[in-house]
Amino acid sequence: MIEFLFMAAGLIALVRAVLGRTFADRVIAIGAFVNMVVILMVIYAVNTEEVMIIDIALLLILLSFVGTLSIAKFLTPKEEI
Repeated sequence: MIEFLFMAAGLIALVRAVLGRTFADRVIAIGAFVNMVVILMVIYAVNTEEVMIIDIALLLILLSFVGTLSIAKFLTPKEEI
């Protein structure tokens, strides 16, 4: 049951990523979508007792975090760095 709520939240984030007004809105929405995918992966891994999926989810969330930081640095004006 809880999986459907996370799927709905992911779809809402995906719609926001497509219809976002600014680039920053789209980046935040994509980050939220990746978080929902990772949560669904962990729920699946717990239900099926697959340890490897948790490792993949951890790698995905770390890549998402580094990507968000890189984009934030790209969006920051040069004077503030």
